[in-house]
Amino acid sequence: MTSEELQNVFYSGYPAATAWDVLDGLLIALDRGAVVYRSEPMITKDTYRAICDSIVSVDGLGPQEKGHMALKQVACDYLYKTYQAEALSETYFIGLHPDIRSANGQYIIECGTTDPSCVSIFLDEPKILWIGNISYPFADETNLVLHIFSRGDLYYQWRQESVSRNRAVFEKFHRK
Repeated sequence: MTSEELQNVFYSGYPAATAWDVLDGLLIALDRGAVVYRSEPMITKDTYRAICDSIVSVDGLGPQEKGHMALKQVACDYLYKTYQAEALSETYFIGLHPDIRSANGQYIIECGTTDPSCVSIFLDEPKILWIGNISYPFADETNLVLHIFSRGDLYYQWRQESVSRNRAVFEKFHRK
């Protein structure tokens, strides 16, 4: 995966506020096998548009639009069909409000434009098996795709190295 492809997963083609340092760290984790990536096609873009057109209630934390509400509906349907899991929308969970999560807390799905740092934040919680993101579809895409990130064998080592690097930088400036 390239940095541009990873950027598209989280920013859906709206790169104005890209957190390149976070994306670069995640790209390194993917390359080292600390984080594992896979994707699953979900529904057609036409089906997504039909869901958008059927949305009558727009609610949630912060500004919400029909497109975002449709992605959340797709995520709920996916969790139920794939894992028979009840889905909760924007409920407080380990300090954040994920768009959709399974009631048992094992699966997290963010929708649309998403801060990529949520991958490590959620994967640091042992009971979470994976975090996914459904990007807004691009013009040339025919399907919506669920991008799934899970812990690899070296995940905790990678996180400890990240903490150690940050601590070293902090100590360097604290001594001055």
